[in-house]
Amino acid sequence: SMALPEPLTTYLELRESTADGDEGAGLSHKAGGLFLLHVLEIAAYGEPRGGVTIVHDAGDHGARYLEAAHVFAAERWAVALPDMRGHGRSEGPRGHSAGLKEVVRDLASVQEHLAYRLPVAPKALIGQGLGALYAARFALERPGEVAALVLLAPRWRASFAPPKPAGGLLKLFKKPDPTAAGALGLAPEALSRDAAQCAAWSADKLVHDAISARAAQQASEVAQDVERRIALLPCPTLLVHGADDRVSDPQISRGLRGPNLEVRVVDGARHDLLHESNWRATAAELAAWLQSKLA
Repeated sequence: SMALPEPLTTYLELRESTADGDEGAGLSHKAGGLFLLHVLEIAAYGEPRGGVTIVHDAGDHGARYLEAAHVFAAERWAVALPDMRGHGRSEGPRGHSAGLKEVVRDLASVQEHLAYRLPVAPKALIGQGLGALYAARFALERPGEVAALVLLAPRWRASFAPPKPAGGLLKLFKKPDPTAAGALGLAPEALSRDAAQCAAWSADKLVHDAISARAAQQASEVAQDVERRIALLPCPTLLVHGADDRVSDPQISRGLRGPNLEVRVVDGARHDLLHESNWRATAAELAAWLQSKLA
C-alpha cells in the first residue's frame, strides 16, 4: 500500500488568557505572553474541496485522528488537527482551559490559519465529545465562519471527579485553584468496542485523565447552552451518537430537533466514533455528508 503523506506541524502563536478566558494583556518580550498551540495539517489529495478541523475530546489530542484525517484528505479535504490548550503538544496545565471565550478564540485562530491556506473554500468543523460542544458553541457565536458542522457524541451530562481538596488547616486559607486537576474518570472500554483502540488509548503518553476545576465547570455550562440552543445552529449540522455510548446519553441526542439538524444513532457503537471498530466507514460517511451539503 502507498505510504500516507506526512502531516505538516504548525505551532500557532496565541496569547495567554486571563483567568476567565479573555485575551491576555499582550505580547510581552518575556516568554509569558505567548502561548503555542500545536496543529497537525494534512493536505487534500488533489484540488481541495474545503477545510475540515477536527476538535478532539477531553483528555485526547489531535494526532490520534490522523488515520481518519487521511480518509477526508482522500476525498479532497484539507484537515487541521489542533491540540486544544492543556492537551497533546500544546502548552498549558494538563486538562485546563480558562473557559469558553478562550476555546472560541483558539478555534478562530485555527480557522483563520486554514483560511490563509484555503482562502475561498468552505470550512467545516467536526467535534468529538467535549470537542463537539466546543465546535457547536463556536458555530453559534461566529455564524458566518462554519459552512457545516458534525457533532460526534456530544458530552451532554458530563460528570468529572473534582480536584482533591486541601487537607487540614490549609483548607481554611487556600483559595480554590482553577487550574487544579480533577479526573475525567474514563474507562478505555467505554470509548470503543475495539480492544486494540482501547489499548492504544491507554498506552498513549499524550492522552491524560485530567480536567481542571475551571474547565469542568465550563464543560457543563457549554453542554446546557448547546442543548438549549441547538435549533439555532446556523449551518447544516449532523449529530452522530453511538447507541451504546456509556460516556454521554444517546437518548438526549435522539430527542433534539432543529431546522438544520440531522441526528443519526449508530447501533452498537460506544463513545469515540472515529476510533470505533467501524471508524473508517464512519469517516467515509461523514466525508460524503459534507460533500452533499457543501458541493
